[in-house]
Amino acid sequence: MSTIDERLREWATPRQREFIDAIDLHGSCRAAERALNVSYGLIARSMRGLKKLAAAKGYSPEHALTHVIPDPYVAKGHSTYYDREGKPTQQWVKTKLDDAAYQAMLREAVDAYISETVQPIYPAPPMPGRGTDIIPWINIGDGHLGMLAHEAETGANFDLKIAERELCAAISIAVDDMGEHDRIVIQDMGDMTHYENFSATTEHSGHALDYDTRFPKMIRVYSRVMRFIVEKVLEKANTVDVIVNQGNHSRTNDIWMAEILRVAYGHTGRVNVLDNDSVFIGYRMGNTFVMCHHSDKCRPAKLAHVMATDFAVDWGEARHRYIDIGHIHHNMVLKEHPGVVVESFNQLAEKDKYAAEGGWRSRQCLTIIHRSRTYGEVGRQILPIERVRDVIVAAAALEGRTIELARPRRAYAV
Repeated sequence: MSTIDERLREWATPRQREFIDAIDLHGSCRAAERALNVSYGLIARSMRGLKKLAAAKGYSPEHALTHVIPDPYVAKGHSTYYDREGKPTQQWVKTKLDDAAYQAMLREAVDAYISETVQPIYPAPPMPGRGTDIIPWINIGDGHLGMLAHEAETGANFDLKIAERELCAAISIAVDDMGEHDRIVIQDMGDMTHYENFSATTEHSGHALDYDTRFPKMIRVYSRVMRFIVEKVLEKANTVDVIVNQGNHSRTNDIWMAEILRVAYGHTGRVNVLDNDSVFIGYRMGNTFVMCHHSDKCRPAKLAHVMATDFAVDWGEARHRYIDIGHIHHNMVLKEHPGVVVESFNQLAEKDKYAAEGGWRSRQCLTIIHRSRTYGEVGRQILPIERVRDVIVAAAALEGRTIELARPRRAYAV
C-alpha cells in the first residue's frame, strides 16, 4: 500500500516520481534514501516541497483543500468554514497569477507562432515597375484588440471577433487598392492590444479595463492579425518595414511581438522589424525623415525638440520631417513646427465605455500616407470604417450569412 498520496504525481518531476516509487516499495523516505543511495533527508525534503507545490495548486487533503486551481493561477490563501461537528462546509479560495506559468504560456505562444503558423517566405525577385521613390506608410491607429464594448452603452458592439474581422478586412482592401512598390511601411501606432496581462489592467497606472475573454485567446488573435497584415502587404512589396510602437495599453505585448516578427521573418530578407526598445523610433528615407512615438510618454509639444536632439544628424540632413503619433485616437495636425509636422492618426476600433462617457468622438478610419524619398508626403488614402463594413456585409451575403451592424441611435419620440 502506498505511503504517499498518489495524486501528488500530478505535480511531481520525473525524479520525484522515482522517489515516490521508492517510498512505495521500501515503506518510508529514509528507507528509500538508503535504497537509492542518496544523501540523508534528500527525499524527505523533496516530498515536502512537492506537497507545498500541490497545496499552492489547491490540493492538500490534510488541510481540507481538494479543489485544484487551473493554470495559470496558484493559491494565495484559503478560508474554510466548519460546522459544529468540525466538518468543512464552505471554502473561499483566493488565487493569484503564477508568474512561472504565465511565462510558460508566453513561450508557448511564441513557439506556436513560429513553428506552426509561419511558413517559409523567400525573397521575391526584383519586379519591374515597382518604384523605389514612393514608400506607402500604412498607419494603423490604436487597434485595441481585446476591448469589449456594449452597443447600449457606447453606440456599437466591439469584441475580439469584430476587431479581427474589421482590421483584417481594412488591410486587405487597402493593399488590394494599392499599386506595387519596392518598399512599404507597416506602422502599428501602439495599443494594438487593449491590455497586456491577466489582470486586464494597464501596467503603468493599473486602470481596470473592459476586456473580452481570456488573455491567451487575445494573444492568439493578436498573433494571427499581425501575421495576416505582414503577409498581405508582402503581396505588393519586395520589402516590408514593420514599426511596433510601445503603447500604454500594450507595452509588454509590443516588445515581444516585435521580437516574434523579427525571428519569424528576419531570415527572409524581405521583412525588417525596427528596434522598439526606445519609445522614439526614427525612420530615414532620403530627404524624408519620420519619427514615430505613441505619445503617452512624451507630450506632442516636446516631440519636435526630442526629434531634433536625439536624431540631430538626420534632422539636419533631411528636408521633410514628420512625427507620427497615436494614443489620442483622432486625427489632428497637432502642430506644424518650423521644419516638422506632428500628426496623430485615427483608429478603426470602436470607443470603450470610458471614452464614450467622456465625450470622445472621432472618425474611424485607416490612413495610408504616400511619402516620397525626395519630396516628402505626396498623397494619402483614407479608408473609412463604413466602406470596410460594406465590404464585410457584401462578402457575408455571398456566403448566405448576415452581419449585424450597429443601428443609428435614435431619440425617444412622442
